[in-house]
Amino acid sequence: MNNAYGRLDAKFAQSLVDIVAAELNKNVNILDDRGVIIASFSRERIGQVHESGARMLKAGIIKEFYVSKEEERYLSGIRQGFNVPIMFENRCIGVIGVTGNQEMAEPYARLAARFVEANVQSNAQQEKLVRALQEKEELRSVFLNKIITIQEEERKRISRELHDETSQSLTSIIVGLRMLAEQVQSSEDKEKILKMRDLAVTTLEAVHHIAVELRPVLLDDLGLVAAAKKYIENYAKQYGISMHIDFSNLSRERFSPEIEITLYRILQEALTNIVKHAQATEVCVSLNKRQDKLILMVHDNGVGFNTEIVKNTHSHTCLGIYGMGERVALVEGTFNIKSAIGQGTKLFVEIPLRGKNNRVL
Repeated sequence: MNNAYGRLDAKFAQSLVDIVAAELNKNVNILDDRGVIIASFSRERIGQVHESGARMLKAGIIKEFYVSKEEERYLSGIRQGFNVPIMFENRCIGVIGVTGNQEMAEPYARLAARFVEANVQSNAQQEKLVRALQEKEELRSVFLNKIITIQEEERKRISRELHDETSQSLTSIIVGLRMLAEQVQSSEDKEKILKMRDLAVTTLEAVHHIAVELRPVLLDDLGLVAAAKKYIENYAKQYGISMHIDFSNLSRERFSPEIEITLYRILQEALTNIVKHAQATEVCVSLNKRQDKLILMVHDNGVGFNTEIVKNTHSHTCLGIYGMGERVALVEGTFNIKSAIGQGTKLFVEIPLRGKNNRVL
C-alpha cells in the first residue's frame, strides 16, 4: 500500500486476489484508478485495460457496476462479474471485481472492497503517526542542538571574560600588592598585605580553573587533542588517579567544532563521574581515528554499576549519562556503556567524520 500517493500497492493487491480467488474458485481482478488491471487470478491479464472500469473512472461517476455476459462479448479486457470502487478519503483509488453471476459475486466484491479500504485507511493512519513521531523527534533534535549551541557559546563568552578580564585584573592586584608589601616598613602590615596577595593568587587559580571547565582556550585554539591532553594532565594531578593515554593517529589534526566540543564534554563528564562514583585508581583513555570514524574509549577499574538500573530509571544521578547519549546522537554517532558490579566501567563513543554535520578541517 502506498498511501502517500493514494495508490494501491500491486503486491498487496495480488495477495488479496489470491486469497479471494482461492475461496471462491473464481477470477478476481483489482484495477488501479485508471482502470488498468494491477492484480488478477489470471496473471496474463495484469497490465490490460479493463474497458468498462476505465470508462466509469474516466467519466468521474464512481459507482458499483455489473458486467453482463453480453457485455463481456463486445468489451475488451473484461469478464462477467460485479465490480466495486475502492474509496479512500472521498476519492476512488481503484476497483475490485469478482467474476460470476451478480447474485454470487456482488457480496464478495463488496466485502473485498471494504477490506481493502480498511487496510488502506489503517496504513494511512499508521504512516501519519510515524511521520508525526519523526517530525517530533526532528524538532526535539533541532531544539536540543540549539540549546547546546547557546550553552556552549555562553560558556565560551564567560570563559573568555574570566580569562581576559577577571584574570588580568587579579594579576594586576597581585602585582600591586607585592609592590606595596615591598614599600611598607611595618612587618605586621607587610604580612597582612602578603596574605591578601596569597588570597588573590588562590582566587586567580580558582578563576582559571572555572574558565577552563567552562571552555578551555586550547580547545578553540589548538583543538581537541591538545585540550583533552591538558585536561587529563590536570585531572591526574588533582585527584591522584593513574592515567593511561592513547591518542594515536591524530597529531594536530582538527575536526568540526561540533565533534570536538562533543567529545571534550563527554570526556569531561566521564572523568567527573569516575571521581564521584567509581572509586577508581586507574583510568585508560584512548582517542583514535579509524577510516572515517573517530572513536573515544574511557575505561576505569572502579566499582562499576548495574547498567540495567540506569536504563530503567530517570533518577537525576543518571542525567549525565543520558546527556552524553543526546550529544552523541546530535552528531550522528553511537554511544555505549558497559559495566558490572566490581568490574569497572567502559565507555565507548563512535562518531562518523563524513556525516551531514561533521567534517574534517
